[in-house]
Amino acid sequence: MTDLPTDAPLASPASAGPAAYPDLPQASGPPSPPGPSCPTCGTDNDAGATFCEACGADIAPAGPAASGATTGAPTSGLAVGVGAVATPQTAPTGEESPLDVGWTGVVTATGAGSALPDLTCAACGLGQIVDGYCDHCGTPPPDPRNHVVQTPATWVGGVCDIGKRHSRNEDAMSLSASPTPGSRAVLVVCDGVSMATDSHIASLAAAKAALVVLDQPFPRGVGTHDAWTAGAGRALTTAVSEADAAVAATVTADVPNPPSCTFAAAVVENEVIVAANVGDSRVYWLPDSAAEPARQLGSDDSYAQEQIDGGMDREQAETGPQAHSITRWLGKDSPDDLTPHLTTVVATPGWLMVCSDGLWNYCSEADELRARVQSAATVAARPDGTSDPTEIAQQLVDFANAQGGRDNITVAVARLAGQGSIATSGVAFATAPAASEEEETTHG
Repeated sequence: MTDLPTDAPLASPASAGPAAYPDLPQASGPPSPPGPSCPTCGTDNDAGATFCEACGADIAPAGPAASGATTGAPTSGLAVGVGAVATPQTAPTGEESPLDVGWTGVVTATGAGSALPDLTCAACGLGQIVDGYCDHCGTPPPDPRNHVVQTPATWVGGVCDIGKRHSRNEDAMSLSASPTPGSRAVLVVCDGVSMATDSHIASLAAAKAALVVLDQPFPRGVGTHDAWTAGAGRALTTAVSEADAAVAATVTADVPNPPSCTFAAAVVENEVIVAANVGDSRVYWLPDSAAEPARQLGSDDSYAQEQIDGGMDREQAETGPQAHSITRWLGKDSPDDLTPHLTTVVATPGWLMVCSDGLWNYCSEADELRARVQSAATVAARPDGTSDPTEIAQQLVDFANAQGGRDNITVAVARLAGQGSIATSGVAFATAPAASEEEETTHG
């Protein structure tokens, strides 16, 4: 027997006559009265035949129904002599066979058109990642935490990058935002303490735990600004406490330097900003107007800040040998007092930024950061006149890397247009303070 090539199409019963099946029994005996022709293959069949002897297609028997007489059942537009048309049946997804009627090929679990992940080795560009390593050069794929980008809304974005010197990224961020600009957003940045064990685990645990607490609207109490501010302060203090507990839970055994990290967060609610920090990650408010000062919200918990408070020049203190020695942090061995530095600001048009010291190592002064952000905003301009916050964050990360990138770098940015610039549907503060009014509680 000669086999068909494996890629040859199977003969369809609907398109083949008797000659295509010579091994099938053929009719014998005296000829029968002429019957109806098969509507599918055209073969003449005996009178009264209900199916075609050649191809098996259904044939309506001769009689009143076949001649068009009324039988009480509609013909639904079927040709005279055809009793019914079979409905193609296909096996369940993943179990298809070429013998199934209407089979068009195996349906993959990812669906048509889904792109497969690119497994090309980023190191050599020649091999493929197999079992966690390149089959050509043996290099493992890059850690996805080496460069993280988040854009929860068009007015909020952030970038978390490994930098140039570290072997892993010990920064982490968690962002969320409502679609309407200025309505509500949460920006959390945590920086793992480099001298601690597994600080990359600490920062991620803290950032996630804080977002769970802060991703709910603050209570408004009796509806006054003071009541809202108090509720916001309690929520941020709770977020710090929950983040601290999450970090402590990452280790069960006693280790000399348990996982630990810093904490910085800012929440926007109807164009009002509440910021909190523990350690030396920072929140900056960078208004558009040069008449309004750009400033760091809160204060560092660091040896450098103590020197600044004692009268030392900022640049000298922040470049000294113990500049990044922190005095408070989150973790199993954290200090008893973790009351965050809290600041409330009613926004005018400007940029809110939360960052790790990987950025402010190279640009600490708020006015210098404002100029750099405004320049980046021009480059990141969209056709509608707005600027892309994620692109601005990326430009700031690129700047830090160009300066040496000696630490991990995280930058989260939100664009605010000022009080009254959003449709609040009556939920904004009726008693919000003037744009220049600010309240701050500093630890200690």
